[in-house]
Amino acid sequence: MAYRRTVRSAIDALLHERERLGLQRDHVFCTDMADGPFVEENGRRYLSFCSNDYLGLSQDARWQKMVAESFVAYRPSSSASRLAGGWDRLSAQAEAAYAAYFGYEDCLFFPSGYQGNLSLMTGLIRKGQPVLADRRIHASAAHALVASGCSLYPYAHNDMDHLERRLKALQSDWQPVVVTESLFSMDGTLTSVSALAALKKQYGFFLIADEAHAAGCLGSGGRGVFSEAKGTADVVLCTLGKGCGFFGAFALLPKGFASALQNLASAVMHSTALPPAHASACLKLLDFLPALEPERKKLAANARFFREELACCGIPFQGEAHIVSVPAGPEASAHRLASQLKQAGVLVLAARYPTVPYGKALLRFSITAMHDKPLLKKTVQLLASLRDDCGI
Repeated sequence: MAYRRTVRSAIDALLHERERLGLQRDHVFCTDMADGPFVEENGRRYLSFCSNDYLGLSQDARWQKMVAESFVAYRPSSSASRLAGGWDRLSAQAEAAYAAYFGYEDCLFFPSGYQGNLSLMTGLIRKGQPVLADRRIHASAAHALVASGCSLYPYAHNDMDHLERRLKALQSDWQPVVVTESLFSMDGTLTSVSALAALKKQYGFFLIADEAHAAGCLGSGGRGVFSEAKGTADVVLCTLGKGCGFFGAFALLPKGFASALQNLASAVMHSTALPPAHASACLKLLDFLPALEPERKKLAANARFFREELACCGIPFQGEAHIVSVPAGPEASAHRLASQLKQAGVLVLAARYPTVPYGKALLRFSITAMHDKPLLKKTVQLLASLRDDCGI
């Protein structure tokens, strides 16, 4: 049978439309990042602001050795799901150690932050339960909330007044759930933990916080933003593939919630568990994390210097930590500006719809401890000249 509309023709039409709107995505193929903040593509060297390796830990020879030793000593595959024999004593020990270090009673490891959010939203939230979510939460959480069947009430990004109005207007027997990030991944804003704590005390909601971009980098010992207000976040999701220089993710949970997710979250039940080698490396990382205070201080100083330089050049920006975003207008303008920066030897992410609202594209600068002030200053000067050329 000949079909007038095929899978291929539909995909081609969608891709053509995305290109017309300036939404095409181009992959960057880079060599191993073994030279600080620099990468290579096709023999050319670029200064990168795309990496989330905020502390430079993935390049640290000591940490690389620890990971290698773990994968030599233990199996690299669990070979089964947690419920089918894939969970081992070492993994249980590592999860308990992470719960204790971060100040929670339970912990559950995941292969990725995306799977972690999928598991939390579909495992803990029931159909029709009211969920109030910041409009800028990560795509993984947003997609998972739709899959949960909850009654979703978005609130304006980082707007605690709007969140309170939403809470006041709720009429439900369900305990409401609030979903936010601590350090937002695109614009770099920090949520107001104190304001959330006050609202929680008044309205008694259940708070799920994504600390993917804060874990390892912010808070005492890299414990994250919400560690400074114990008891505010009921559940925290952290990733290991960013500031922690590894792979995977983990959820910090109230007592008994790990077992609940193993019974209620399909993404946990029907996924192969992480291997003993991963658990061994995680335990070594936990010993290593408190000693990274010099890297955390340098990261904070670099980010502060970059923001100061942008201000001196009159370039508007958002961001209060190591993610700094520069408004770039329409999608096509952002793509053009990122391309010109690349031609000049600087890689930066042009964040466009649907990652950010349509027509409000950003250049997202990911600052790391591997950058230095001369490189940061030179980048800001280059950006200032190119923005003028692009008419932004």
